[in-house]
Amino acid sequence: MYKKLAIIIFLTLVSLEFMQAQEPAFGRYRDIDRHVKKTPDSLSRNIVLLHNYLVAPAKNDEDKIRAFYLWIISNIEYKDQVELLFDPNLFFYMGSNNCSSPVCVLQKGKAVCEGFSRLFEFFCTYSGFESYSIGGYITKNGALQDRATHSWNVVKINNGWRFFDLSWANAILYHSGIKSKINEYFMVPPEEFILSHLPIIPMWQFLENPISLQIFNLGEESIKNYLKTAPANYNHADTLTNFKQLSATKKSLKTAQEIYRTNPNNKFNLAIEYYRYARNMLSFDGEIDTLNYFRLIKAKEKMQLAIDLFTSSSDISAQIMLLQIKADLSKVDKLINSASSDIKYLK
Repeated sequence: MYKKLAIIIFLTLVSLEFMQAQEPAFGRYRDIDRHVKKTPDSLSRNIVLLHNYLVAPAKNDEDKIRAFYLWIISNIEYKDQVELLFDPNLFFYMGSNNCSSPVCVLQKGKAVCEGFSRLFEFFCTYSGFESYSIGGYITKNGALQDRATHSWNVVKINNGWRFFDLSWANAILYHSGIKSKINEYFMVPPEEFILSHLPIIPMWQFLENPISLQIFNLGEESIKNYLKTAPANYNHADTLTNFKQLSATKKSLKTAQEIYRTNPNNKFNLAIEYYRYARNMLSFDGEIDTLNYFRLIKAKEKMQLAIDLFTSSSDISAQIMLLQIKADLSKVDKLINSASSDIKYLK
């Protein structure tokens, strides 16, 4: 009897060791995962209190990020709530009642991929991590991709950059119920993440030999071969440093230029960046002096470019954005016309 019991115990221990060897990352986060599971519902609508609770027992930076990741994918529902609405007070979400701001996502408990990534970005940034929400392309078996349709995250941790896709992890957890599989999109190195996710501009790949959209669309083997054989030709660290030093308007113009270089067919995201530029140029207070008049003129120019790009697309999102930007352009025209004749003459 004792011999049989000893064999059972031995086999159990071997089995546990094998499971831990198969899922080392999962075992490493066992304590913080248990803490996340115990999160009181009362904290789920207060973003600061929720953040503070999640990081309270963290032993290191990875524990903090793991807590944010697990709570979001376990508690936010992926739901695309599309409605053909027009509200000039909303920005970028015309045609749906989705929201992407972290507070809104918490209040609704529902989001699309951008909402997942923005909430995760908030938690990471609030904890002092350098983190970004990134838009881009995903694998579509070589199909032409004329716009970026997905959002994910990149975070600097342990002096390196790691990628996260919370909405895909949420889908895995929701459809399979197998928790260990969520590690597939947790802290993924750049050279692995690029096999299925292509950022909208090369800078966000964090690779020394960025992948083109053409190579990306050829599939995993072509990407792997390129990474093995292509020489280093890109300094992503210096590029990011220079980018962060730009003003908000110049960041939009720089992004627009890179979007076009990466994929000339992507008129939608190019138009969005021009529109973003215009909105930043319009964010001034006070009367319309010479400088603000110049900002209005530049905003109108980029709005018109965005309108031309949106007009060329039959996509419903583009058409709804077209309605919004035309409404904003009408306001800009009124402001320009209200400027004094002296300022207009200086034009």
